[in-house]
Amino acid sequence: MSLSFLNPIEGLFTLNNYKPQQLGSILYQHLPTLGLPDLSDVKIAFFCVETPEYSYDRFREHLYSLFVGNWHFAIADLGNLPQGKTEEDTLFAIQEIAAELIKEGVIPIVIGGAPNATYSLYRAFDNLEQMVNLVSVDPKFNFGNDEELFDENSYMSKLISEPPVNLLNFSNIGYQSYYIAQEELDLFDKMCFEVHRLGNIVNDLKIIEPAMRDADIVSINMSAVQAKDMETTGNINGFNSREICAVARYAGISSNVQVAGIFNVPATDSAAQLIAQMVWYFCEGFNFRIKELPIISDDNYTKYIVLIEDVTVEFFKSTLTQRWWMKPATDKYSGPQNHVPSGLIPCLPQDYEDAVQGTIPERWWRSYRKFI
Repeated sequence: MSLSFLNPIEGLFTLNNYKPQQLGSILYQHLPTLGLPDLSDVKIAFFCVETPEYSYDRFREHLYSLFVGNWHFAIADLGNLPQGKTEEDTLFAIQEIAAELIKEGVIPIVIGGAPNATYSLYRAFDNLEQMVNLVSVDPKFNFGNDEELFDENSYMSKLISEPPVNLLNFSNIGYQSYYIAQEELDLFDKMCFEVHRLGNIVNDLKIIEPAMRDADIVSINMSAVQAKDMETTGNINGFNSREICAVARYAGISSNVQVAGIFNVPATDSAAQLIAQMVWYFCEGFNFRIKELPIISDDNYTKYIVLIEDVTVEFFKSTLTQRWWMKPATDKYSGPQNHVPSGLIPCLPQDYEDAVQGTIPERWWRSYRKFI
């Protein structure tokens, strides 16, 4: 059993130290005396990836002291994953643990380690027979290394090329243009991937909601957060602490997200406090998840048909959540995937408004280009 790779948390994090309304009193815990908790009722479980320079005690102190919302589901702290003899050993363990939890219907949150563990989360779906959508919150695209713009061993290069290829769609959220070569942007455009520049997002965070709604995997590189908010050195620009918590909530509320990772965590108390609140917001979002099936439950949705020259674009609006979808350009989009609703593209109200004004939405065009 892959969960045996995990070490229990320190004994100082006991249930008796917290008020009944705090997370520390309700979390299922992996303790030295009790072993791994029963996961039959658990919906979200997190574990931390140990590194030589970082202890997760402060993270747990901050997280355990937070008060729960009006939540009615169980959360588990599975402890720490020690470093393997090699980096490959550690990445393999992450993959196996994530795969086991996903199969059991538990959403794993991986905390710590390098962003290349995103590839491990992706490979965790190999035996689940589904295509996956990946959202990466990162100021860079990570195709290269210090010497080369494109490196075949980078995790992004392996994501799009190594078999089995299960990647249906990739979205980057928060890229910063001065860290991106034009060749990388051209490649993303050629592959019909979705990218959102940092400046556009901070002006209107709602534009990331459709990408998150359609994601199976969410990977958050903490380098996407401005360094001053974590009292560390690094990127002077990036999401602020409130914005990255909103991003985490969008990930939690998506009914498709099955695994999440928070990587490149600085060894500061401010960073520990921030990721604790990000986990809290993910759980808060999960509490408000609603699965919707616009095509099947017609009574709960309003259908709009927009004719743009010789192109017909169909939109669906939920009367319950006010969320929008549109039918893609080809039925091939609804191929081998496990998404709900199947065969539709999440979109924004602005996409419908643009269509009414005679502009075909960019998301529709991407689906057309991808499968034509």
